[in-house]
Amino acid sequence: MLLLGKLIDEDLITCSLSSKDKGGVIEEMVELFVKKGIVRDKDDFCTTVKKREEVESTAIGEGIAIPHGRAKTVNSLKVAFGKSKQGVDFASLDKKPVYLIFMIAAPIDVRKEYLQSVAKIARLLKSKVMKEALFKAETPKDVMRLIADFDNMVIEEIKVKTKEGRVVYRK
Repeated sequence: MLLLGKLIDEDLITCSLSSKDKGGVIEEMVELFVKKGIVRDKDDFCTTVKKREEVESTAIGEGIAIPHGRAKTVNSLKVAFGKSKQGVDFASLDKKPVYLIFMIAAPIDVRKEYLQSVAKIARLLKSKVMKEALFKAETPKDVMRLIADFDNMVIEEIKVKTKEGRVVYRK
């Protein structure tokens, strides 16, 4: 079973995103992957994520976005977390600013686990308690503790709805 805690590391978490727009947030978060050696080409992966955003915003509402992409320049499936104190216009489904961002980076050939990771994050964020705790989290350690708690609570496999190879967020 895919555990979120295995996909995210403390140094892939920032609780103080400084960017004020969607493009800047994407670049800031991709930089976390680059520093960790997960993404080899920042520009390539930024372009991948931005193109995905052009198809349909990954801002799912209630202050949350899950930008993601698969690219040849990604070494392994990983998740980064960012928190914006001022909020960012992410073209959200509910037209509200985004404060919590989970970004997923995956190699081009990793499909099943990639989709499972999107579903796992969506499941985490469906929990009102977890979502509120993430909004209150102030440090990467706080976020890691919450994810560990979530991994310990969730045991069944998560199914995702897809259309043309993309995760569908709308009900």
